Amino acid sequence: MPCIRYRTAISAHADGNPLPPGVTDLELETHLTACPDCRRWSKRLRALREATEDLRRHRRAGTPSKPV
Repeated sequence: MPCIRYRTAISAHADGNPLPPGVTDLELETHLTACPDCRRWSKRLRALREATEDLRRHRRAGTPSKPV
């Protein structure tokens, strides 16, 4: 299966949404184990989401955020 399908699944999972039809949790984990490009993509997505959440928290609190 092409990586774009797994990247869509990674994004859905990160957003707390259901995986796309035809992709199971086990299949996604198996692909991530075998595909270094998708592992990197997933890691970058997590880092981006964490940085975005950090900015939102600090903006709500009125405090400076950490540099990215």
